Amino acid sequence: MTIRELIEELQDLERTYGPNVEVMSSSNYGDISRTEQLNYIASIEANSPTESAYSQSGLAFNTDDSDDDREYDYEPIPTTDKAPIIVLRYTN
Repeated sequence: MTIRELIEELQDLERTYGPNVEVMSSSNYGDISRTEQLNYIASIEANSPTESAYSQSGLAFNTDDSDDDREYDYEPIPTTDKAPIIVLRYTN
């Protein structure tokens, strides 16, 4: 989905439900009952995705965990040709 497509979808929903309806994201973590989890959106940002075998989309992105004092001994994964993408981040 592109920014333009997202804006058009949101405008259609705003016409139907009004401007004060809450927006959330959803995800399915693959549990046995395929529960669709609802997540509050914490922020919207642009980011450069990396490849990820862990993700169903094949993509992930690195966060700036500056408050995380652990040290990691690996090279950063190079970004993909999909950079940048818009990410609706949610809280865990």
